[in-house]
Amino acid sequence: MATTQAVWGIDVGRCSFKAIKLRSSSDGKVELVDYEHFDHAKILTQPDADRPALIAAALEKFLSRHDITKDAVVISVPGQHTLARFTKLPPVAPKRIPDIVRYEADQQIPFDMDEVIWDYQTFQREGLPDIEVGIFAMKRELIREHLLHFEQASIEPIGVQSGPLADYNAAHFDGLLTSDTMILIDIGAENTDLVVATPDSLWTRTIPMGGNTFTEALVKSFKLSFAKSEALKRTAAESKYARQVFQAMRPIFADLVQELQRSIGFYASTHREAKVERLVGFGNAFQLPGLQKYLQQNLGMAVEQPETFKNCAPSPLMEQDNFKQNFLSFAVAYGLALQGLDVAKVNSNLLPTEIAKQVVWQKKRPAFAAAAACLVLAGGSVWFRYMSDKSALAASSVNWSPPPGFTEASAASIIEKGPDQSWSDRARANAVLLSGNALNKELAKLSGQGGKERAETEKMVALEKQKTIMPKFVSIIHEALPIQEGVAQAKTQAEIAAVQKAIPTRSQRRNVAIEILDIRFEPDLRLFKWESQIEVKPPINSYENKAGSKELPGLLAKITCTTPNEGGSKFIRDEFMYRLRDLGRQPDLGFYVDNIMLANGSQIGGGSRGGARTTGRAPVGTEKTNLDPVTEEPMDDDWKFEIWTSVILADFPGEEAAAKAETAPKGKAEQGGAAGGKPAPAPAPTPAPTGGGKGKKGKDKP
Repeated sequence: MATTQAVWGIDVGRCSFKAIKLRSSSDGKVELVDYEHFDHAKILTQPDADRPALIAAALEKFLSRHDITKDAVVISVPGQHTLARFTKLPPVAPKRIPDIVRYEADQQIPFDMDEVIWDYQTFQREGLPDIEVGIFAMKRELIREHLLHFEQASIEPIGVQSGPLADYNAAHFDGLLTSDTMILIDIGAENTDLVVATPDSLWTRTIPMGGNTFTEALVKSFKLSFAKSEALKRTAAESKYARQVFQAMRPIFADLVQELQRSIGFYASTHREAKVERLVGFGNAFQLPGLQKYLQQNLGMAVEQPETFKNCAPSPLMEQDNFKQNFLSFAVAYGLALQGLDVAKVNSNLLPTEIAKQVVWQKKRPAFAAAAACLVLAGGSVWFRYMSDKSALAASSVNWSPPPGFTEASAASIIEKGPDQSWSDRARANAVLLSGNALNKELAKLSGQGGKERAETEKMVALEKQKTIMPKFVSIIHEALPIQEGVAQAKTQAEIAAVQKAIPTRSQRRNVAIEILDIRFEPDLRLFKWESQIEVKPPINSYENKAGSKELPGLLAKITCTTPNEGGSKFIRDEFMYRLRDLGRQPDLGFYVDNIMLANGSQIGGGSRGGARTTGRAPVGTEKTNLDPVTEEPMDDDWKFEIWTSVILADFPGEEAAAKAETAPKGKAEQGGAAGGKPAPAPAPTPAPTGGGKGKKGKDKP
């Protein structure tokens, strides 16, 4: 992608349009030539926003201010639309790396390879033989949709890069990365891109929280419109209500910290040598009053906010108020332009091959036009010669029949060994033609056979594609579990016990432990009727077994878990079941969690809750029979639950379908909050679990 041209990095965000134009300089730095920043008329994700029209208007406005005909362009795609997988390669010769990466991509990408655009980047620490590879992919249809806006504006990009990787390139080029592991976060309008980075490796995750989440908190607290709340958020630092604004947004700060801690904990579990002690923030939302201090206090690490691009030569443009005020939002555009100049660490490119070829061809069009004219003249002379020879041949030809001794049975031999040399040239040509026709007929006949074998093969291929569903579903279950703060960082049983006992009252602890996870495949989930002990949202799919209707295959999972929390079923529902449902409804998983219910729940000791909790062993002679295997505390007052959920083997149809299901009239098969019990089977040969007691709608405890 290297170019001597100036390069534009264009980042079309949900709230604003950002672009930076860079040019290489002789001292190894880059020079800021031009930039652009303006807000959209409406946020692209607002319900009444016409997203295509707003993007088209932004590109038209950009082109009216800047002439880019002689410049290269690199554009970004949202991090939540891209898939990133990281794996270590075995020691191999460099020439074999592409083949091994292709195999790994086929294993790691949960889609048909024809449905995605993907690329990879290798990382290797100096002096170490280990090679780590990052595989980055995006569904072809999403890239097409994104590129369509630029195509309609006659903008031909030379590269497409994910936003988090562009952030990493910006930080790497500007020397923000040191030998220690650090965190980069870019808080956008709808999502926050998180990158765990070192100079020689990275790991990314997209958190579904952004600037709009803070704005919505202000809408709820102050009863203002979204537009007024957005203005209040942006001017909070100068407002006399700054303290009230901060208090309204404080719960969102806490949620953001929790997600960051969860991500750091997961990374630390797979990179035990890593020690994360520093965070650098990008995005205008990072300037929210009190956010930097709050993160520093609750994460226990240094939190920094860059003020300039260190390896960008000083320029009067960088002193302009518009550039200074929006500096933190330029990180992605800066990283894109660096990649276009071929000075970036990560050079993976998600631009479809056919479009990349088209760009190259259009640049070479003038030279090819002259070559094409020459080819037309040469081709014309060849055509005239052909027609002349054909006429001469037709004039000298006579009626003919197949050569003597020719049969369809000899067709294969004629093709393999050639026709009889004693025949005339015309007869030999005809023999080859007839042989080819005979073999084509035989091929057509054979192609119609083997239908049963092909069907079985397609089933095996389908199983191969779905083999990643189970580990991903189990991973989502564990991610949904509420966990007491500090447990994720504990490494031994003694450390875990110490963290839990830091909250002396056992009933106040917010942890859930899974005892049994039973998952089985069901060819038709409609055979089950769902009746929960507590009120939960209805499923998206209808579970009524109508004659002649299509089967609904999927997974049926039973989760048996315990918790010491006195909240009982309300705690399990709000802190685990709802999170499991939401995490299981992310796009492009290849499955989604549909129905979820609480079948039964009771205290482990069989008694009712009452009196003070003990925090250690009971006195001699009064020991309880159930002890926590970690803390060795009595568990008789803990709650034990049985949760059932259905998993549909298809991509999530979207929030619109879920909202429609919530407002639709609920039949008996879909009604949540009915009498307690496990999924009850409709009349069918497939047995289903039974049992569970009665429950009442809205009760906090089973």
